[in-house]
Parts: sequence; C-alpha cells; structure tokens
Amino acid sequence: MKRWHESVWVRQWQQLPAGRRTSLNVALWGLAFIAAWQLAWLPAQARLQQAEQKLLRAQALGAQLQRVSRAPVRSQGSVERLTPASLSESARVAGLSITALETRAEQVDISLQGPPAAVFSWLHSLGRDTGGVRNIQLHVDGEWLQARFALALSEA
Repeated sequence: MKRWHESVWVRQWQQLPAGRRTSLNVALWGLAFIAAWQLAWLPAQARLQQAEQKLLRAQALGAQLQRVSRAPVRSQGSVERLTPASLSESARVAGLSITALETRAEQVDISLQGPPAAVFSWLHSLGRDTGGVRNIQLHVDGEWLQARFALALSEA
C-alpha cells in the first residue's frame, strides 16, 4: 500500500511542468528558511538582548559602587556604641529593610535589602566607622540589592 502512495506522489510530481516544480521547490526552501530563522535566530537574539541588559545593570551598579567608595569621609563628633538596635535604626534611616539580624558572642549577622545606592552608601559608612565588616555577600534581586554580612560588635 505504501508503494502505491509513493508512486502516485512521484508520478504526480513528475507530471507537473518544470516551471511549476521549480517554483514549488523555491517556495518549500523559502518556508524551510523561515522556519529555521524562527527556531534558531530569533531566540538567540532575545538571549543576546537579555545579556546586554544584565551587563548594563552590572555596569551601573559598578559605577554606583565607585561613586560611593569615592565619597568624602564624614567625620562624626562622637562615636556611639555599635549595637543591634543602633544598626537597625541606622539602616531604617538609610531606607533599608533588615530581613535578619542575629547576634552571636561579639558578632552580629545581618541580612538587609534596599536600593543599591543606599545599600552601598550604608555599607561604606559602616565599614569605615567600624572596620569589622566580614564575609559580605551581595545579590541583585530586580531593582533591589540584598546584602548579607557579619559585623564585629564594638566593646564598651
């Protein structure tokens, strides 16, 4: 039965005029090219655009970090004792949200999130004032920057 269908198709194809077979071949190759374009090229272009957007975001965050690190040192008349409560209040004033605050012996583990510029500025001032920032991890989540770090508590 299969040979009958194959021979019918072949006979019908051979009975077509040469010009019509050529135009059908061109149309079929054109459809194959369009299908290959849709399946290979366009998704690759979308991935390239996403990578470019991520690169631009990373460059903007790097520029913010450089601006914050070049900021002039603010002098404080009196150095207050560093406590979890003062850290929490300082972060709140800076517009940051503390998601976790855990104290252990003379160390406090902090997780916070906020706008990248505010996080960098707050971490910069905290590191400059205390010098005890350790094990910092940064993670970008959309428009927010999440930071996790350990901080040595001051003794008084």
